[in-house]
Amino acid sequence: MVMTQNSSILYQNASSTVFLIDIPASIALAQELSLASQADVPSDFISLISTEPPKKKQRRILSTPALKTPYPASFEPKSEAARAKVLARIPRSEIHEEISPLLSNALEDIRSHYCQDSEWCLPRFLLKEDEPKEPDNEIDRSAWLASIRSGKSDRGKKRRAQDRNAARNDHDEDDDNFHPEYFPPPSSRQGFPIDTQSQSQPPLVLSPGRNRFENGAELCNNPVKNTSPETAIVEIHSVFAVKSLRGCKVDTEKQERIQFFIVPPLSKFILCNLPISTPLTGTEHDNPNPIPGLASDQKFNLIVMDPPWSNKSVRRSGYYETRTYLDSELLMAYICAVLTVHSHSPLQNEDLTPESKCNLSIAAIWITNSARAREAAYGGLAGAGFSVCEEWIWVKTAVDGQTVTPIEGVWRKPYEILVIGKRRPGSITGAGGDGILRRVIAAVPDVHSRKPNLKEAFERTLLTPLSDTTPVHYSALEVFARNLTAGWWACGNEVLKFNSENWWSDE
Repeated sequence: MVMTQNSSILYQNASSTVFLIDIPASIALAQELSLASQADVPSDFISLISTEPPKKKQRRILSTPALKTPYPASFEPKSEAARAKVLARIPRSEIHEEISPLLSNALEDIRSHYCQDSEWCLPRFLLKEDEPKEPDNEIDRSAWLASIRSGKSDRGKKRRAQDRNAARNDHDEDDDNFHPEYFPPPSSRQGFPIDTQSQSQPPLVLSPGRNRFENGAELCNNPVKNTSPETAIVEIHSVFAVKSLRGCKVDTEKQERIQFFIVPPLSKFILCNLPISTPLTGTEHDNPNPIPGLASDQKFNLIVMDPPWSNKSVRRSGYYETRTYLDSELLMAYICAVLTVHSHSPLQNEDLTPESKCNLSIAAIWITNSARAREAAYGGLAGAGFSVCEEWIWVKTAVDGQTVTPIEGVWRKPYEILVIGKRRPGSITGAGGDGILRRVIAAVPDVHSRKPNLKEAFERTLLTPLSDTTPVHYSALEVFARNLTAGWWACGNEVLKFNSENWWSDE
């Protein structure tokens, strides 16, 4: 089934197990309210919807050019003997034998039913029209993307940039530090301190329109809420901004950089360092306030997490500070703490109704393709009383539907996995032999660290009663977020990254 114009889902099969999603559109559409499912939409606003004037044209998020052809398989073993030798050293749990045929069948499904003459993504609004030609190989392309983001190139440090950005391909920025594009304090490289006393502070409520702040520190470690069904703008006048955002406005009289951020309707965020430092004690977590500023009695029906997993290339580059062997254990403990504190108690039955939020609790965790990350995610879910019920595989393709690297590649897999668990009593049912239902999401990659915003897919699958197509009312939280979503909570030290006004353009 080919989807409509107001959807980021370009194709969805009848069983809702195969999707083709446009990443920029998924983020752009997530800036708008989904009134049918949003629990916090004021009733008087819903009643006026039919009399509203037509909406203005949708803003488009700026992107990098869509990949035209797959990356050359330059890193793969050159012979079958070499391949066998490499495979013998890789843990069996990292080979993923069951995924290859699943992805091949899903891609063939899309090819058979999606428009044959269409690219596998929508037209993109590019960062710059005068950027140099996209490099042909993956590592050079990573460095090229970095130069686009920073607005400059550094030829003298090309090799270092390649190594650094190759690591970024497999690992997101270390969340121990605030991203340099944000509001670095004048005298600390470690970011703003974690404020354990902010639980008692009142939230900062934004007004519709512009909200001016003299320093970004005013937004840190405290809930910031847009309680209006209209967009709000945060305006930061920061004399401490040592690295400007792309296109950042500069007040020449005061010599200060002015940064603007778009806050979607009914969205809430906490710009903070997340305390990934408390290990599990046996099978129990010991972190009663895992998200600074968020009250422990705040519960969510859906919690999405994209943890900063470590890997070999990150440790080898030395660019990010990692705790090597302890990383996965600490992340497992943190996942467990967040889910234990901020999820509802288990459902007593499987019946969902559109009128009720029930005690539905769903967790969705992005993992790398390493066995260690998988074990940590599964362990964190189990420790919080969740059972894994689904895995969603995001397979990355070029615009013609070919995977960016071979599906059965040894060194680089063309996919990432989202592990989904439910907090519920009873046994698991699913399509796979292990009781886990697997869905495939095909999407053409975009700017580094951007993943598909799956709000629409969640509402079509996990949050929809079997007897109806209307999603249930639900509350949601995204942890380690890099953009805001209308109606959701979000937290992390890059929570405003892609909501900078400079990443957006009006049609």
